[in-house]
Amino acid sequence: MSKNPKPVPAPGNANESALDKEIAAMSMEACFEELETIVTALENQTTSLEDSINLFERGMKLSRRCNTELTRMERRIQIIVETSKQEVQYRDFEED
Repeated sequence: MSKNPKPVPAPGNANESALDKEIAAMSMEACFEELETIVTALENQTTSLEDSINLFERGMKLSRRCNTELTRMERRIQIIVETSKQEVQYRDFEED
């Protein structure tokens, strides 16, 4: 786990789209790891208010990325679980 979360550019900054591209290119594991780092930094209350807001913004972007990827994986799993008739069966993950 990295110790220092990456800074977030101010809203409206030209680097914001670069940030979105950077997060989109990250693995899910890297996103979760950085989210943990951000949560720890925010819980420790050792950052300034401005830095905390920037960290929160980056965390929200990471969270949205993880949610999107988890939804995509869930759909993929639902497609894989097929009957012999090639009909998709939607099952809860707790079922098995």
